[in-house]
Amino acid sequence: MIMRATPLAFSLATLIAWILFLDILVDRAELFVAAIPLAVGLTSLVPARRMPRFELRQRISADRLSEGDRIVVSLTVSALDPIPMIEILTVLPALVELEAGHNRVVLAAEAGQEVGSSFQVACPARGRFDLGVIYIRLWDRSGLSVIEMRRATSRPISVYPAVARIRRVPQPVRTQFSIGNYVSPRLGEGIEPGEIRRFLPGDRTRHINWRASLRRGQLYVTQFHEERNADVVLLLDALSETGAAPHSTLDLSVRAAAGIANAYLARKDRVGFVEFGAFLRWIDPATGRRQSDVLAEGLLPAATHFSYVVPQLDRLPGRMLPRQALVIALTPLLDERFVTAVIDLMARGFDVIVLAISPIESTQRVLGRSPANDIACRLWEIEWREKADALRRRGLAILEWHPDMALEAALAPLARSRPRWAARR
Repeated sequence: MIMRATPLAFSLATLIAWILFLDILVDRAELFVAAIPLAVGLTSLVPARRMPRFELRQRISADRLSEGDRIVVSLTVSALDPIPMIEILTVLPALVELEAGHNRVVLAAEAGQEVGSSFQVACPARGRFDLGVIYIRLWDRSGLSVIEMRRATSRPISVYPAVARIRRVPQPVRTQFSIGNYVSPRLGEGIEPGEIRRFLPGDRTRHINWRASLRRGQLYVTQFHEERNADVVLLLDALSETGAAPHSTLDLSVRAAAGIANAYLARKDRVGFVEFGAFLRWIDPATGRRQSDVLAEGLLPAATHFSYVVPQLDRLPGRMLPRQALVIALTPLLDERFVTAVIDLMARGFDVIVLAISPIESTQRVLGRSPANDIACRLWEIEWREKADALRRRGLAILEWHPDMALEAALAPLARSRPRWAARR
């Protein structure tokens, strides 16, 4: 808490000094008499007055939301003593936008009275923010002194990446033995009909095919194909980034990863996550609603980290990736170390799909439109497409995604090109 004089007090002191100077200069007692009331007013700054007692409460309508959602912040002041004027400023983080109302308000209250205000903010970018930092000014009734204080209470807000609804995703080439939605050529427990054979001792009676049995005059049973799931690992490129939040290449990659993860989890697949950046951070594959929450928490803090030490990351440790997993790499193809690591995964026998996020549009948002910038971006786009084509010639499955198109549309070509029998191994 700091008590200080206001600009009005300094102006008043300057005025008194000029009056006394003129009094000495012209030798007029009237000027000295006129300065006495002003000097008496300044004496109120000398003793430290007791600060008015009050209670300040802050309420937030929600603390977990998605990108683009809005929340309402309410402030309530309960005055125990009369408050001539109180100024309250709620500090907004850089990526939180004020949409309605004012985060800086001036209020006055009598003893026992409650006053308040509210404002609405929008959260266009993912991240964790804190709205609990508040600056308070208590103005004296004369306006000559002010008490300033800072209150910091924890009001964390988690803004999760927006999740696009995806119905069709690339089917994995290899599946696991757990129960899922992929039909396997192996015969066993399932609901997809397979072969019909004669009844043998030990067969279940509920598998008897009565139509075939009546036609042949002896018992026949229907065998079913096993239904399996797959392991899917999302490999996020956090080595490089271009553009500004919330439209940077890393933000687009995180949104794509969230949508793809939810799509595979809805198919009962086990989904994991690896952040490939200045350090490695990973989440083991699992399935279910809880895994969806774990992945959302894991994707939230994804960021690039600057360091003068360039890590040599060209190979992922084997314990991060389950055997026979489908690896979906999300990258803007800007860092050769990530490309080298993806090629190494393909050489080690993993089923790898690269979702190449175009960095051109994100960069254009920052640079603005001009003839020189447009020409530079066109040349860069030609170079970027040539890099993607070079990776295709090396055998990698490359999908290009531009921000102006739906994510499902970017995944659809590979989903159509993979025959269903390829996923039944």
